[in-house]
Amino acid sequence: MSAEITPEHRIRAELNMLIEPNDLAGGALLSLIGSAECLAMITSGYPPPEDLQRRCNDLLGLSSTAADTHSLPVALQRWRKRISPGRSDKLLETLRRNGGGLLIPGDPLWPTQLGDLQLGQPLCLWWRAKRVQRMVQCTLDRCVSIVGSRDCSDYGQRVTQDFAEHLYRAGNTIVSGGAYGVDATAHRAALNSAAVDKKNLPTIAILAGGIDRLYPAGNSSLLTQVIHSGIVLSEVPPGTPPARFRFLNRNRLIAALSRVTLVTEARYRSGALNTVGHALDLGRDVAAVPGSVYSAYSAGTHRLIAEGQAQLVSEPRELLGESVLPGTGGTIRRLTDALTLTQRMVYDSLEVRRALPVSEIAARAGISDGHAMTALRYLGGQSLARQQGAQWCLAPQEHGPKG
Repeated sequence: MSAEITPEHRIRAELNMLIEPNDLAGGALLSLIGSAECLAMITSGYPPPEDLQRRCNDLLGLSSTAADTHSLPVALQRWRKRISPGRSDKLLETLRRNGGGLLIPGDPLWPTQLGDLQLGQPLCLWWRAKRVQRMVQCTLDRCVSIVGSRDCSDYGQRVTQDFAEHLYRAGNTIVSGGAYGVDATAHRAALNSAAVDKKNLPTIAILAGGIDRLYPAGNSSLLTQVIHSGIVLSEVPPGTPPARFRFLNRNRLIAALSRVTLVTEARYRSGALNTVGHALDLGRDVAAVPGSVYSAYSAGTHRLIAEGQAQLVSEPRELLGESVLPGTGGTIRRLTDALTLTQRMVYDSLEVRRALPVSEIAARAGISDGHAMTALRYLGGQSLARQQGAQWCLAPQEHGPKG
């Protein structure tokens, strides 16, 4: 195993076995105290200090008397049911024998764009790869996620293959979830392109279960190829089964790793639309490929385009920003200079002269407080909004974003 395992890695591995990914209470606690202190608090069996409870509630937007599932006392109860001393050492040894390892925030190879998930950032990432050092190429501007239906049509396969091959040749890493259909086609196209031109990391597969369980079993050969030429990642410990809710959790990582999420083909209620929701919440671009109006396979992509959640794209070069696609001889326009739908609703709810609390902004936009806060942080980073204490207003500027 090429990546060093430190005491902090071992603590994170222990916490990862106690705290389910995207457990916001865990994220809040870790943002307030160190990982070692967090582990000690869980294993001690004692109730948390009242001041710490209050600070966690403040971060989570809970009332001081809330018995919510995210409240610290309730969270401690579920975490303590999973205590199994020494298990992390066994897992790390198993990974070492199988050419895998562990990354944690702050490691040189950690993809920093996952920090945009804030309290939902993974505790750690378990990996299997022949050359994990290539994770250094996993930057926001070099990753594109391709998602879609598991039962895609021949058209969907051809479109996915075409986009994945062109995007790889333009210097991008293809990110997907290792499932049947669109996922598998995207991974395979990137791997085939890399067999001819090995200039960049071809693909990353993010699993919903442990990386010792190459799921689905029918894709085990493909995922073995990903391990050999790309990287397989998971935010849950080895041995963890891929339950349905873990697929939904996993989708936020697919969205967060990439600058754009492309839906090549999806039914009306495809699980790929969940990934799109995460991408929009993170302020990432979303694109969709249209299909036949008579095809149920493309009903989901048409829905995204019609609702303004995704930009229609018909050729790979439309996704390549300001870069030049080999053979075109020209500069390609950016995917979009506009805000996502959620960000636009929040932007339109702000005022110039009066700062508003997050709850009022969320009510005006018709979204949750958490989604409003995510959008506000993005708008603030783009100098479109300004924070005044716990309230927000529009930032003065000469030219606002065009809708």
